Amino acid sequence: MVTRPDRPIGRGQRVGVPPVKKCASTLFPDIPILQPERVSTPNVVDQLKELSPDLFLVVAFGEILKSEVLAIPRVGAFNIHVSLLPAYRGAAPIQWALMDGRSHTGVTIFRLDPKMDCGDVVWKKKCPIGENMNAGELTECLLEISKNGAEKLLHLALEGKLTFSPQSKQGVSKAPKIVPEDLVLNSSVDLRAIHNQIRAFSPKPGAYFLVAHQGEKKRLKILRSHLDGSVLASNREWIKTERGQLALGDPEGALIVDTLQLEGRKVMTSEDFLKGVVLQDLRFF
Repeated sequence: MVTRPDRPIGRGQRVGVPPVKKCASTLFPDIPILQPERVSTPNVVDQLKELSPDLFLVVAFGEILKSEVLAIPRVGAFNIHVSLLPAYRGAAPIQWALMDGRSHTGVTIFRLDPKMDCGDVVWKKKCPIGENMNAGELTECLLEISKNGAEKLLHLALEGKLTFSPQSKQGVSKAPKIVPEDLVLNSSVDLRAIHNQIRAFSPKPGAYFLVAHQGEKKRLKILRSHLDGSVLASNREWIKTERGQLALGDPEGALIVDTLQLEGRKVMTSEDFLKGVVLQDLRFF
C-alpha cells in the first residue's frame, strides 16, 4: 500500500498519520506501507517492482504516475475518478459539476496512462445530483458507488474478464484545482449560479460574500441555501422573509439562506443570525 508521508497538522503541528495508513495498519497489518514524497523516484520504483503486484488501484493520490510505474503491475494500473469521463478531467470534479448545475455525475474506473484522466474505461456508474445537494452529500454518494466499483474491478480482474473502452472525444471538460477566488460569491450574478457555488463548497471550505458589518469588512459564509420564486424584492438586495430568514431577493425570486457563518462567529441559521443583525447594516463590498 502506498500513501502520503506523515505530516504535521493543526496549530500544534503534531505529526498526523494519513487516514489510509491508519485503516491499512488495522485491517491489513502484514501489508507493507510505503510513504514516499514522490512515487516515480528510482528507489521507490525498485521497491514496487520487488512486490510483484498484480494490479494498482489509485484513488485521489495527487501525483501523475510515470509510464515506468504504470508498467509495473501485471494486470494494469487503474484509477477511480468521481465524474463520468471524459467530463470533468482534473482535480475538482465534484465542485465543478455542482457549480455547473449538473443534474447528474458519476464514477469512472479507467486504466491509467501518462495523460490526465484519459485512459480506457473499465466501469462507469451514474449518480443523480439533487437541486440542493452539496459537495459533502455528493461526496458520500460517490464514495458508496466507488466502493462498489472497486469491488467489481477486482472481481473482473481475478476472473480475467476486464474489458476496455476508449473515452469519447465528445463531451470533454476540465475540472481544474480550486483557487481562493472561486470561493468568493458575487451578489450581482444569476441567483442559481450563486446557489450552485454555495453547494459546491459546502460544508467546507465554504463560499462567502464580502460584507460590511459594524464598520468592518467580513466574510459571510453561506453554508446552505435554496431558491424560492415566490419571494420577491424590488431590487437585488438583502431581505427578511415572512419566516424570518435572510434572503437575497430580486424581482424574479430569491436565494433563501438556511445556514450561514459570519466571520468570527459560530455556524447558525439565518433566522438566529437576523435576531442580532439589522439588514441595513449588512452591505456588500
